[in-house]
Amino acid sequence: MNYYIGLDAHKSTCTAVVVKENGEQVLRETFDTTEANLLRFLRKINGKKILTFEETYLSQWLYLVIKPEVEHLIVCNPTFVAKKQGAKTDYRDALHLAQELRCGHLKEVYHDDSKWMDLRVLVNSYSDLVDQIVATKNRLKALFRSYGLSTDENNFYQNKEQISSLPNEVTKFVATSLFSQMEHLESLKESYSLYFLKNKQKYRPIKNLCTIPGISHVRANIIAAVVCSPHRFHTKHNFWGYCMLVRHIQMSGGKIYGNKRVHGRKELRDVFIGAAENALRGETSLRDYYDAQRAKGVAHKEAKLSLARKIAALALALLKNNDTFKNDFTFEQQERTNIRKTLNEVSI
Repeated sequence: MNYYIGLDAHKSTCTAVVVKENGEQVLRETFDTTEANLLRFLRKINGKKILTFEETYLSQWLYLVIKPEVEHLIVCNPTFVAKKQGAKTDYRDALHLAQELRCGHLKEVYHDDSKWMDLRVLVNSYSDLVDQIVATKNRLKALFRSYGLSTDENNFYQNKEQISSLPNEVTKFVATSLFSQMEHLESLKESYSLYFLKNKQKYRPIKNLCTIPGISHVRANIIAAVVCSPHRFHTKHNFWGYCMLVRHIQMSGGKIYGNKRVHGRKELRDVFIGAAENALRGETSLRDYYDAQRAKGVAHKEAKLSLARKIAALALALLKNNDTFKNDFTFEQQERTNIRKTLNEVSI
């Protein structure tokens, strides 16, 4: 018999609810959040165990502990869990998860036990650091602009002498502090870059990604960490949606009500859009692809987005085939596809 388990996990306690295939509740328990307690609870259940919990900061640890004990594990995206009426309690949350799991209404968040999940920790920390740098720069510019001072020069963030143009000691002190924060954060960013460079030498998939024009060692680390297993994307179209590089038309009653970008990983969208901008500066087949789009009358913005999708497709192909990029890579990829089709026809 199948048993559907909803787990509402917190740093101190966990609440688990088990329901049968017909929705009947058979077990409910609250216990301290430890590995021993989780294993003890799961081993009390005799039958096929299907478990879910929401994506949180505990998710990867829970995944590694629970995965060997159950037949199927879903780390669900809380954004897509249906809202429920009534008071919010841990028990009601766990029961709701179990029932949604039984009905097949949950959207899964990818987890595995590979080395790439550890790299995600580094990449997430780097992303937070970049956000802090951007916020500090914005505050610095806002301070100068609030007194009508120009911030348009190219070396604005390196020119500390402009602090003297501020009107009083308080604003000068704040500006000095912001410049110091920015310098410290930039030095930390450089240390992350060096770590990413080591990974380029250590991991072949990252090294392969760096052969694509516009993909630096930092971007390659981000792609490898977020994608983890490229084979979970059956086609490039699935990958484009995950990278938020496509929009879906909203239609009802035969009428179109605009379009909407699918929920995905914004980090990948930023990486591939940035890679497309860098690729435009070189003389490669990717630049030729962009020029061909422009020659057809496609606007710059759409042509750049099309190039970003092209680079994303190439990155996925390199990760799947453990290959490197060449200017005639598209031709070789088509030849490989034709060979596979021929082999499939022969086998049939």
